Amino acid sequence: MHLGHLQAARFANEMLGRPVHLILAPRPQLRTNCATSYSDRWEMLKLACQSDPALIPFDFEQSVPGPTHTIVTLKHLRQSTKENFVWIIGSDVLTKVHLWYRAEELSDWLSFLVFVRPDYMEIKQPLGFTLADNAFELSERPGLIYTSTRPMLDLSASMIRLLRSEGKDIKSLVTASVYDYIISKHMYEPKDSC
Repeated sequence: MHLGHLQAARFANEMLGRPVHLILAPRPQLRTNCATSYSDRWEMLKLACQSDPALIPFDFEQSVPGPTHTIVTLKHLRQSTKENFVWIIGSDVLTKVHLWYRAEELSDWLSFLVFVRPDYMEIKQPLGFTLADNAFELSERPGLIYTSTRPMLDLSASMIRLLRSEGKDIKSLVTASVYDYIISKHMYEPKDSC
């Protein structure tokens, strides 16, 4: 959980005018295995959000048995809320939406707020989605997509792990509490060459 994630979540909170729930995927389907345990990632998420009441760590998917898929999560969440779902993603993730489980159904369930990553400037609209004129529209109905024009930090979790594994400082890239947690747990440290 780095400062780029927090910046996007805070921008989303401002743009949508409502709290932002940050969900960890316990078993991501389109990524290689996570470099850290779910419990460590959950602790870092809680630490990163602790100073901002508008950012709510949400571990719903941990309670879902088997593989976790966005469409399944949305159907479970629909049982407890009538609000429209706005999924906040980076433009890098947007390029893979067509690979998501039952991707053709997503436009019936959610709208996307997209933040442009510097290395993924081209925005391709997912099948079934239409462009919104502003972020507030996303809360009104599913099937919309809005791309923020706010500049984002050029950060990624993989870059932070790489820097740490090379013995480089990451203190300016994460919150102080997350940094202390990483240091105390000896996470992502360089491996001995012996």
